[in-house]
Order: sequence, then C-alpha cells, then structure tokens
Amino acid sequence: MAERKPRKTPEEIVEERKQAYIDAKTAVKSKARKEEAHKAILIGKSLQARANNGNAASKQELAAILDGFTRDQDRRAFGLDPLPGTAPADPAAKPPSAADIAATTARYQAARAAFNNGRQTVESARLQAEYAEATIVLERLTGSSVTDILPENRKGFGLGDSPGERLKAS
Repeated sequence: MAERKPRKTPEEIVEERKQAYIDAKTAVKSKARKEEAHKAILIGKSLQARANNGNAASKQELAAILDGFTRDQDRRAFGLDPLPGTAPADPAAKPPSAADIAATTARYQAARAAFNNGRQTVESARLQAEYAEATIVLERLTGSSVTDILPENRKGFGLGDSPGERLKAS
C-alpha cells in the first residue's frame, strides 16, 4: 500500500502560492524585457539596412544616433573613436606611454614567435596562454586589434570579440 503524503500546513500552502506568484510575475517581466529588446534590435537593423541602401534620411538619422553615443564601449561597438576629452572608463587609468606600448609590443612579439614556433607539447598550452595575455594587454594599450588571429578563432585563445577583451567566463 502506498504511503500517503503528509498534509501541508496552511503556512506551507501560503508560501508555495507566494512563490508561484513571484515566479509568474518574474516570467511576465522577463518576457516583456525580451520583447522590448527584440523590438529595439528590429528597429536598429531596419534603420541600418535603409541607411546602407542609400536612404538619405536614414543615413542622417543613423549618424545623429551614433554621434549621440558618449560612452567609449558604445562607440567602440560601432567602430567609432572615443570622444576627445572623455575620461577613461577606469578613472585610475592613464593613457599608455610610448615605452609601455613598446615594452608590451616586444612581449607580444616574443610570445607570438614562441607560440608559432612551438610544437604540440605541454609547453604549448603555457605559450598559448602567454600569447593570449600579451595580446589582450597590447590591444588594451593601443585600443585596436593587434593579432592575426581570425575573429572566429579568438575564443579558442581566450580572447573576447572586441580588441583587448578577455573571454567572459560562463
């Protein structure tokens, strides 16, 4: 004979219903956020497509939107240079000196040569990590891509999509 489950107390029932309400409310908000993001993407893609197809009004509108971006990361996403006089994202960061860039470039080139000349050994993993780290640092200092690693292969080296970006842990 199957055992019967013990009856739930009124407090347990109330708690379950509260949690179900919270879960339903969260699901509705999440769906609404996803729909808004999808709409924004569609509008942006539509505007880009019209501008790329030669629509003068769309080109002007897109240029006005892009000119309005003030955050470096937003400007970088569209291949724009940072605004002159804007503070770096990290207030403690200072512009790199020529010596910093030269030293990092030398480290990058040494790591690249060692990795490219290496054989598949235990040392290869260390050399790949050293190469990727040197790439990230040099890209951050220069603000541009410095590697010949193909964009589709960047993740294999632990590099993010943008120059100077480390692959985010999942």
